Amino acid sequence: MASSVLMTVSRDEEERARIMRDEKIELDWQSYMSWAKKEGHSQGLAEGRAEGRAEGRIEGRTEGRTEGRTEGEQKIINLLKSGKSPEEIIKSFESGN
Repeated sequence: MASSVLMTVSRDEEERARIMRDEKIELDWQSYMSWAKKEGHSQGLAEGRAEGRAEGRIEGRTEGRTEGRTEGEQKIINLLKSGKSPEEIIKSFESGN
């Protein structure tokens, strides 16, 4: 009878160890997945910011050139309307006025 009880205890211990091992594997997996999700989010955020900055610089340069060209053209038109000669207009641009 003692042998039978001992075998039952041994089987219970083996089952308990198997259950604990399976739970540990599951917890490790969940922990890894949580870490991977956070890591992926961080990388995606960094890449998105870098792309956004690059696109912003390109758009800003394009917009700035367009605005500068428009302002320059308007200045030339106003100088011509005021009777300035081409030489006077050139001097005006060279002096920054």
